[in-house]
Amino acid sequence: MTSRNNGLSGITLPLVSVIIVNYNYGRFLWQAVTSVFEQTYTNIECIIVDNASTDESGSVLAQVEQVFPQATIIRCAENGGQSAASMKGYAASSGQYVVFLDADDFLLPECLATHIFVHLSVRIPVGFTSGDMAQSVGPRLVLGTMSGLSDYVCSGRGRRDNLLRRIDHVCKELWPFEAPDEAIAQDVHYVPPEKATGWVWSATSGNCFRREALQLFLDNRHLPDLRACTDAYLLRGIGMVIGSILIDRPLAVYRLHGQNVFSRSPQLNGIAVHDRGAPSDNDLLARRLVMDHLVDNFAFFAGRLYDPHALLWTLRRLDRIAPKLPPKLPGCKTYLGGKVLESIDSVKALFGCWKSVCLLLALHVSVPTIIGFLCRRRDHVLKEKRSG
Repeated sequence: MTSRNNGLSGITLPLVSVIIVNYNYGRFLWQAVTSVFEQTYTNIECIIVDNASTDESGSVLAQVEQVFPQATIIRCAENGGQSAASMKGYAASSGQYVVFLDADDFLLPECLATHIFVHLSVRIPVGFTSGDMAQSVGPRLVLGTMSGLSDYVCSGRGRRDNLLRRIDHVCKELWPFEAPDEAIAQDVHYVPPEKATGWVWSATSGNCFRREALQLFLDNRHLPDLRACTDAYLLRGIGMVIGSILIDRPLAVYRLHGQNVFSRSPQLNGIAVHDRGAPSDNDLLARRLVMDHLVDNFAFFAGRLYDPHALLWTLRRLDRIAPKLPPKLPGCKTYLGGKVLESIDSVKALFGCWKSVCLLLALHVSVPTIIGFLCRRRDHVLKEKRSG
């Protein structure tokens, strides 16, 4: 991309933090790192978090330090999992936008420029953009798309008139580079929170997050329990509360190599490419962590949504995704019912007692369970008052 003199003193394009999490992917790590520094968008920082690798990653990182001294390298003493490493990388970052790049994937040259151009041009301030990804086996391309994203695009549900107002058209000074071609307006599709129940996004490396959106969900002390598939937590949480944008262009490459944590092969229509219910299938755990985080911080999220009731609908949509989470408490037919019952004080403070009880009934919590829980809670409060 060729730069133009924008004439705006003190105004720069947003910084993008690319966080690479690596564990024993030394054979792929160099390509991942170089793909960051070969981006046409240059206002970037690269943070590499090595999860106590035991392969050739150490020598690759030493080479990175020599060739790319501007890269920040965090070496973990032990492997705490992908989520914990992502949180460490995020804490060390300062970009207004964040990309989590798996060390076995790599970015195509226009990746960051396209993401940022869309973020600055789209009329809806979404939590993240999700670019399509090509799929390869080793060095050979097999597919040019991710099926969930393409299915949503083909459905037409993401079409919105005037969704994109090109930043280079309305204010050339704010985009001092060559911009994507005119067809980009047709390749941008909105996923509103209420449509985000199915998986419609790319994998980890295909997404570019707003920092403000990540702050809402990375402040979760239980997140390190999700040792892999951090994207299942972030994309569902942010997507179902704030909304997202799909970019119908392959902007990165998802590499299949036989040791992937989740996918076992390139996608085939109608065929699962992961082992359902296996230790590598973290979707249930990710959804539980999202639901727990929203309920545990009920007052916080409800107080920031224009319509506090939207939080309830978000939680119910999460609870209905198949396969469903198993019930949390006896007398509760749904996981959400048990979780809300445990946090009933926060719900009552916002919606009142009667409305909260009606909500529990709608969540298939039995009447004896509600009465018994509320009585035990009352007795506990009275006991604390006497002892105090």
